[in-house]
Amino acid sequence: MPVKVKIQIVIAIALAALVIFAFSAVSLVASALLTIIAILYVEMIYPRWNFFGDAILDVKDRGPHAVAITFDDGPSEWTAKILDVLRDEKVKATFFLLGINVERHPAIAARIQNEGHTIGYHGYSHTKFHWRGRGFIHEDLNRCAAAFKSAGLNPAPIIRFPHGVKNFFAVREAKNRNLEICSWGRGVWDSKRPGVQIIVERSLRLKEGEILLLHDGDGANANVDRSQTAEALPQIIKGLKQKSFTFTSLK
Repeated sequence: MPVKVKIQIVIAIALAALVIFAFSAVSLVASALLTIIAILYVEMIYPRWNFFGDAILDVKDRGPHAVAITFDDGPSEWTAKILDVLRDEKVKATFFLLGINVERHPAIAARIQNEGHTIGYHGYSHTKFHWRGRGFIHEDLNRCAAAFKSAGLNPAPIIRFPHGVKNFFAVREAKNRNLEICSWGRGVWDSKRPGVQIIVERSLRLKEGEILLLHDGDGANANVDRSQTAEALPQIIKGLKQKSFTFTSLK
């Protein structure tokens, strides 16, 4: 996680603590309520906290040296280059696809499936769900499922919410569709295009059992530049192999 983001989180927590402390001098009840609200808000925006249901947080049950490589926001034109690398290195990955990008690139989406990779849901529009109601979330996932069906995809029963954020309605909707929520253990912020070597260095910090988050597409643009991720991937895989890691998909 970049230092800038860590600083933002620390500042947000510090401000929340000051507000709660200030209210505690007026009312213990108000302070307690604010504390509960703050905890619930962190649960909404922190992918590894899931108070309202289970989630896949790691792949430690797949063996002592297992790790998983996952991609969000595709497919895009860059997905083809990423698939070439995975094919050459004989690695299977998990792709959480956006419905709108499946509509743009149905052939590439089909290639992901045909080459034996796991496909999961990532929503249709990449809208953050934590401030959305049941109706919006239900319709967004319906459109995603329709796009998958139109492209002939047979996704695994797994979902990663856009940005990893969620609320009670999103979790309930996933349960109603028998979808298991997926998180990740190491995000390297490749979507910010920090440079190939930085992406490689961050990715090689992966530990046994962790899930690596990379991006082969974008939630806002049809074909954002993912050349750095594609170029970094061979080095990432070779480096992880040198550490005797084995690769697994999430389903």
